[in-house]
Amino acid sequence: MKMICINCPKGCEMDVVRNADGSVTVSGNSCPRGEAYGKSELINPTRMVTGLVRVAGMRKPLPVKTRTPVPKAKIDDVLFALHQTTVQLPVKIGDVIVADVAATGVDVVATANM
Repeated sequence: MKMICINCPKGCEMDVVRNADGSVTVSGNSCPRGEAYGKSELINPTRMVTGLVRVAGMRKPLPVKTRTPVPKAKIDDVLFALHQTTVQLPVKIGDVIVADVAATGVDVVATANM
């Protein structure tokens, strides 16, 4: 599989291959971060998720994000959980808005004070 590394501005074009024994080989990277990214992207791709949640009694929503990346397969579940969430004020940056969102083990936190 060909992919572009997004860990630094170089944007190395890499070839990532799953070998018959289950191991993963990465070539074309110019640093160890590229190799780690290629392996994780093939085995268990993850993404940060950002979104908005409703604030009780206000029209302006609260911006939020996952504290760490979540598996790509769980992104729809995370977004659905955010859609179902309404918070009460006050909220500070870093406050946990949804704990263990979509059973990922990752918290969703506020990215603004309100």
